[in-house]
Amino acid sequence: MNLTGKILTFLILFLSVAFLVLAVMVGATHRNWKEVANDNKQKLQEARNVLNTYKGKSEEINKKLNAERVARRLQLAQLESQLNTARAERDDKEKSLRQALEISEVNQEALNNAEKRLTEKDQQVTRLNDQNKNLIDEIASKQQSVVNLTTQVYTLQGEQKNMETLLAQQTDQLAKRVKVMSALGIGIDELTDQIPPEVEGVVLRTMDNLIAISVGSDDGVRPGHIFDIYRGDRFVGKAEITRARENMSAARLIPEFLQSPVAEGDYVTTKF
Repeated sequence: MNLTGKILTFLILFLSVAFLVLAVMVGATHRNWKEVANDNKQKLQEARNVLNTYKGKSEEINKKLNAERVARRLQLAQLESQLNTARAERDDKEKSLRQALEISEVNQEALNNAEKRLTEKDQQVTRLNDQNKNLIDEIASKQQSVVNLTTQVYTLQGEQKNMETLLAQQTDQLAKRVKVMSALGIGIDELTDQIPPEVEGVVLRTMDNLIAISVGSDDGVRPGHIFDIYRGDRFVGKAEITRARENMSAARLIPEFLQSPVAEGDYVTTKF
């Protein structure tokens, strides 16, 4: 039973006693007042005793109620203190959690950057490995080229020695020939002037037994050089250069070699 129920019970009891007294007083009008008075005094005394008893109980109840109030206030204060402590701990934990989340985000970003750099490093390592492989292959190829070039150098050195020996021999022979030609009064150019260079041209004009061809002194043509004349693949005749200009020469047809009349556009050459 709570405090309110106890108070109501006490009030009901008090009102019952009051109504009882009132009823006795009403009944006294029909009884002996002295007896009634004595009886009422006794009843009143009993009612006072009951009232005192209930007052004591009420005071005891009030004391218990006050004690319970104090206890509950203390308990409420403790609960509020615990609640404040729990809230503070919750705030600290939330703050720690936010900091941990921020640190986790920073660490995750750092991890992503590290993974990205690692991927780039792996790609660089792959490229470097490929380049290293290519360099190794290139070095092997270069080494083989060096070996081949070294072999060629040794071969060329041997050929150079042979050429030097041959040059010394030819120089010695040339000196002897020059000495003989000088003794006979023959110039060196006189032996090569009649050797025509390997040139080709066409007949530009014809007049009796003379022709003009499209090669001249710039091509190494000199008077006395002999040219063969062709029309297609057919041999026509031969002609001897009588005069040479820079880009054109005059030639005389050699009758004993003439197979048919020479025409403009015929092919002339010294290569055959």
